[in-house]
Amino acid sequence: MEAEGIMEQISSDTTIHDLPDHILQHILSLLFSTKYAVRTCVLSKRWVYLWKDISNILLPQTGFKSRQQFINFVSRFYQVYDCSNIRSLFFCCQVGEDAPQINEWLQGFINPNIQELSVYVGETKEPLVFPEHLFTCATLTKFKVCMKHIFKIPFSIQFESLRTLTLNSIIFPDTSSTQQFFNGCPCLEVLDLYYCNWMNVDSVCICPPMLQKVTIIEGRGKDKPNEATRVSNYCNVMIDGNSLKSFSYRGDLRNDYFLYSSTSVMIASIDIHAPKSWNKNVALFVFKLLHVLSNAENLSITPISLSV
Repeated sequence: MEAEGIMEQISSDTTIHDLPDHILQHILSLLFSTKYAVRTCVLSKRWVYLWKDISNILLPQTGFKSRQQFINFVSRFYQVYDCSNIRSLFFCCQVGEDAPQINEWLQGFINPNIQELSVYVGETKEPLVFPEHLFTCATLTKFKVCMKHIFKIPFSIQFESLRTLTLNSIIFPDTSSTQQFFNGCPCLEVLDLYYCNWMNVDSVCICPPMLQKVTIIEGRGKDKPNEATRVSNYCNVMIDGNSLKSFSYRGDLRNDYFLYSSTSVMIASIDIHAPKSWNKNVALFVFKLLHVLSNAENLSITPISLSV
């Protein structure tokens, strides 16, 4: 809809120099990296400061010749850019030894009016620390975070506008704060849980009334738990499916996921990757899912899952 509105303002004989500033800034915000938006400052006097008012900031490490070049660029950008303008932030890099520096950037980049936030940092020796005002942000609609470390959750949480949540590789800290986190997402519609570590959590209930789509992926590569580890560390994850339309699970049965009130699910997928020694547990898990997904119109189930 926004693109259509912009096209209506552009006639067939319009050149880029004829476009108003707000359209040029929108175009700059769509570039692969904010680095390229900043580079346009050399085009003419008019372009010198245009990039400073863009609200969609993209800071991926890819595209830089070295990690140090990326660190230097973000440091300079952080010093001269007015972070209160940011409405959407995509940040992706390897943390290395620079966790304190990256935490400082996040504290500044994430303002109380941000609408979309995506942070991908992979493995880190220290956890990232998000500003506390993020967890009570009334404008945030999309939140994606990938971090192989404990996800620090503050005492007060109220994501009153959050619709889409993606958690990738994070370690949930404990049962109480994890439950508090999901309770603070009353308007959630889409939930993606990729390779999350629940080992510190006994059980949790995820029950946003408008939740429509859940995708769960767990277990990867050589990191396969043995039976003893699974029994002692696995978590009971209960999902209220009152409004759920789509449910997908792919993994090696590290945790127990249970759907209730799930008669509304129309699309479902079950893909179990488990050693043969787990057959009874796998069979029970699949049976419970099939039982609650009896109304699904489109059901995908792998041969391994079906055979057990």
